[in-house]
Amino acid sequence: MRSFQSIILIIPVLLLIDLYTYKGLIALFSRRSRKFRITATTVYFIHSILLITLFVFFYLNYQKAPELLARYLRLLWFNGIFVAFTVFKLVYIIFEGFEDLTKGLQKIFQKKNFKEPPPTFDSLVSRRDFIRKAGVIVAALPFLGVFHGIGWGRFRFTVHHSEIRFPDLPQAFHGLRIVQLSDAHLGGFYGNEEKMKEVVGIIEDIKPDLLVFTGDMVNNFASEMNGWTSIFASMKAPLGKFAILGNHDYGDYSKWPTKAAKKANFDAIIRQEEEMGFKVLRNENISIERNGERIHIVGVENWGLPPFKQYGDLKLAMTGIPEEDFVVLLSHNPDHWVKEVNEITRIPLTLSGHTHGFQFGIEVGNFKVSPVQLLYKYWAGLYKSDNQYLYVNRGLGCLAFPGRVGIWPEITLIEMKRG
Repeated sequence: MRSFQSIILIIPVLLLIDLYTYKGLIALFSRRSRKFRITATTVYFIHSILLITLFVFFYLNYQKAPELLARYLRLLWFNGIFVAFTVFKLVYIIFEGFEDLTKGLQKIFQKKNFKEPPPTFDSLVSRRDFIRKAGVIVAALPFLGVFHGIGWGRFRFTVHHSEIRFPDLPQAFHGLRIVQLSDAHLGGFYGNEEKMKEVVGIIEDIKPDLLVFTGDMVNNFASEMNGWTSIFASMKAPLGKFAILGNHDYGDYSKWPTKAAKKANFDAIIRQEEEMGFKVLRNENISIERNGERIHIVGVENWGLPPFKQYGDLKLAMTGIPEEDFVVLLSHNPDHWVKEVNEITRIPLTLSGHTHGFQFGIEVGNFKVSPVQLLYKYWAGLYKSDNQYLYVNRGLGCLAFPGRVGIWPEITLIEMKRG
């Protein structure tokens, strides 16, 4: 019922965006023949109705168990096409709206100042046409960028290397190399096994000591993992491979015929991650020893602010760890670091994911910006608070939108140094 209620609220907004975009675009053809304008109008609204229909179909079916993963991928592509055209319209109406606002202010000003002659009709038409054409050109850039992100950007695997120094890191672990993966959402990789093998090759070149995965192996269903076991199993790390669960791994976003069916799906995800070679940490910890010294890898289940559920239990996960020992915490949602780790515990390093960097933004050198900043203060890269660090991985895969624009899929290398 909630899905239908949401659709009822969303569709009028989409129609208003379409109508306002149409108002500007059709005016660009005001000097063309009536027949041309009728044809253009017909094509535009058929296109709009088809896009909205595709969106509704995607929205109502995305969380259903896929009978075929190929069908599931088509749903993602439908949404990608919808996003591309919606981005175009949203950018374009900024120009249309700015011109309408300017025109309205001019009318108000002219009423207060009778001495100033009104602009001529030709000058108004010329200016408005220029603004509209500029809007089309500017809006075309993110439109094309979205299609680039769908076709190529989602496979532009990028290594982000951070060297972090800790005064209390045991000397035996000086130079420890941790590779972090997160948010694979394997349903979106269907049919692209060679791309995932590129990830394996990158990890082989890095030669990590530890490999960690910080949640969201799937979108919802264990069936998304079929065929990936051997590829993930080929990712090697001599000191171990560890994983935690993300919010999508619990199956909470789908309707299940019975509780037993949901549990069976969840158990299958855990089992297949273990077959990939990961030790799945569920509110628990494991010690790693080297040359008589040790550190602890702690993994909590997903913990997030509402509406995300709080399965994580940090106190339970830390059981048995001496207070002075060095800890690396794996926690999917960076909000957990904000609420339960930073300035509350002595945990020096937390590795998270979850945000995907919104899969959309601008990142050049140390400068990065994304709409996800409206939701998360800590959303991509390395953050420090006193002697505590948080690293937020940008994610390996895609969710809902099958692409990445500006925020590329990430393989993280954390190099830990004592000092």
